[in-house]
Amino acid sequence: MTSSRALPPFATQLVGSWCKPQWLADHDLVYGHEGSWWRIPEEQRAEALDDAVRLAAYDQERAGLSLLTDGEERRQTFSGHFYAFGGIDSDHQGAVTNFGNDIGEFLTMKKRAVTSDDEGKPKIPPKFEQPRVVGPISWKGSLLGDDLRFLRGATDRPTKVTLIGPASLSLRLVDEHYGDPAKLAFAIADVLNQEIRALEEIGVDVIQLDEPEAHFRYSAVEGYAAEAIDRAFHGVTARRGLHVCYGYARNIAEKRETPVYNQALELLASTTADAISLEYEQPHHHADLLEHAGDKTVVLGVLNLATDAPVETVEHIVSRAKEAIEVVGPQRLQLAPDCGMWFLPRATALAKITAMEQAAQVLRAEYA
Repeated sequence: MTSSRALPPFATQLVGSWCKPQWLADHDLVYGHEGSWWRIPEEQRAEALDDAVRLAAYDQERAGLSLLTDGEERRQTFSGHFYAFGGIDSDHQGAVTNFGNDIGEFLTMKKRAVTSDDEGKPKIPPKFEQPRVVGPISWKGSLLGDDLRFLRGATDRPTKVTLIGPASLSLRLVDEHYGDPAKLAFAIADVLNQEIRALEEIGVDVIQLDEPEAHFRYSAVEGYAAEAIDRAFHGVTARRGLHVCYGYARNIAEKRETPVYNQALELLASTTADAISLEYEQPHHHADLLEHAGDKTVVLGVLNLATDAPVETVEHIVSRAKEAIEVVGPQRLQLAPDCGMWFLPRATALAKITAMEQAAQVLRAEYA
């Protein structure tokens, strides 16, 4: 097992995903059945996915990022990749009836085109279904081990691996076995812990759990999310991060600052994680938000990922970072995009992360 390597001040990184090439995947099918969006035939897909990871690593290195991910190129969604855990049936899904959340009034969703059938009548959208939990959640061997080995072979820079958090995964499943949301989340946490320990043995510098449901459905998970996260991180010595956001800007026209976000940050700050990666730029948050992050390192979202958002200037990013430094200090601040970047054009995304790294260099020179 290798220990985490030193990172520079104001370390730069992706939240997780990088641009998913259109030659690789059909973006309009992202929310279809897991594995359904690939454009590449199965017999050539492994080679294509390897090439996509090489491109992602190359782009991150070219921009100068401190930490590299594999861009999550091998994943259709951040959650669905983990339906491969034992006890989950993805082939025979169950209907979802609980659509409640705590932040809907603060988001304006983009309108989707209404499609018609051959007779010109609007198509009825299919009922919303998710994989079913049909037995004990179990670990059948590492899902990400080979991916991490490949990434480490593609770069000599520090690496970061992302996994869905236990609370968020539990709410993306139809439970037909445990009968209690907390019990399901704890079972998922214990399996995630096995996966994380396997990744540590291979050698990884940062492990990040994505917990958007700590924000979207805070009221549903507040009683057990922190304990589940700590179970997932139990005994882990690599740097431990958490990510919480407002959702992909691809689907959301406007994000308004929510009071629930403060509570979500406080919940995550109560865990044993070392850092919290948070969305900051597009919702127009201000530095007082960071007071809710406790003593954690703050991985500040400084890139607005709306599909029509311009590339941030270095000066703008530096200004936003300096406001944050007034609250958390320079030692506890790192920089990242607001969320995953899978849907952005590659040139736009590369320009954004390059500006982010250049801003970090300005901050390093000033606060060294």
